[in-house]
Formats: sequence, C-alpha cells, structure tokens
Amino acid sequence: MADRDPRLARLFDKDEIRDVLARYARGVDRGDGPLLKGCYHPDAIEEHGGRYTGNAHEYVDGAIPRILKMDAMQHVLGNSHFDFTGPDVAYVETYLVTLARMSVGGETLDTFTGGRLIDRFERREGVWKIAHRRTIFDWNRDTPMQQGWVGGMFVPGTPGMRIGAKGPTDPSYERF
Repeated sequence: MADRDPRLARLFDKDEIRDVLARYARGVDRGDGPLLKGCYHPDAIEEHGGRYTGNAHEYVDGAIPRILKMDAMQHVLGNSHFDFTGPDVAYVETYLVTLARMSVGGETLDTFTGGRLIDRFERREGVWKIAHRRTIFDWNRDTPMQQGWVGGMFVPGTPGMRIGAKGPTDPSYERF
C-alpha cells in the first residue's frame, strides 16, 4: 500500500482512532475492564483529575470495581481535533460530556461534567492505542436526582422497555 494516497491513509488513521475512543466510552459505561484495557498500550499513562496518575491498565483495575457499584453513567464524545506529528503518533483532543448518577452522603445526585480527553495515540505493530491520556475538566453541575421518564411517557417495568445496566447484563451485549 505504499502507493496509497496519504490523505486516504490519514482518514483511515482518524477512523481507527475514533473507534478506540468509542470503545473507551463503551468500556467505561458498561464497566468492561478488558474492553477498556484494549484501548491503551500496556505501558500507557493515565492522568485522571488529580485522583490518579500512573499506568493506565492499573487505573482500569482500580476503577472497574467502583464503576460497577455506580448507577447509570454515559460518556458522550464530541468533536475531536487531530494533530499528527509523524506517521505513527497523533495528539488528539476530544470533547466529552459525562452524565453519572451516584449517591453522595445519602443523597442521589445526577452529575454532569464537561471536559476534554487529551491523548497521545501511538500506532504500534499497526494498531492505534492510547499511549498517554490527560483528562481535562472544564465544567460541572451536580443536581438532585429527579427521574420522571419523560413526564411518565415511559414506565420502567413495562414489557419492551429496556433499561441499561453495567456489565454483560446490559442489553447491548445481546445479539438479535
């Protein structure tokens, strides 16, 4: 493929990196440790909001038990900016909004956080993965949980209404 158009090759690179980012969001929201670890090179560094700096695989090992105890969570990815500094290195800034429900001091809160993922991706042995990640926090809003399911339009427990879950019991793991 040496004669491949470099613009086309760059599009493939961006698509592969976006796929890693999507797998990361799915892995963290479902509490899927193996999927999360697959997004990082084994020696990758994770810097996570002053709460953790170190090996990314070790970060996943510590985070998964906490995530599995948490309620609903979604990491919604926005636009990404790519800065390729060579054929196998890309700095990628991705906008992120996280929605999470958690209990704090006996109160259930919905927390909304906007930020960015600053990643150094490296392609090793033909595979793009995160080599270093720094999470940037831009804003946050915590509010008491008030769930009405669209003013009562949807009723949990109604046949056919599927509710998300952590781990392999989530409906997204089913195949139909």
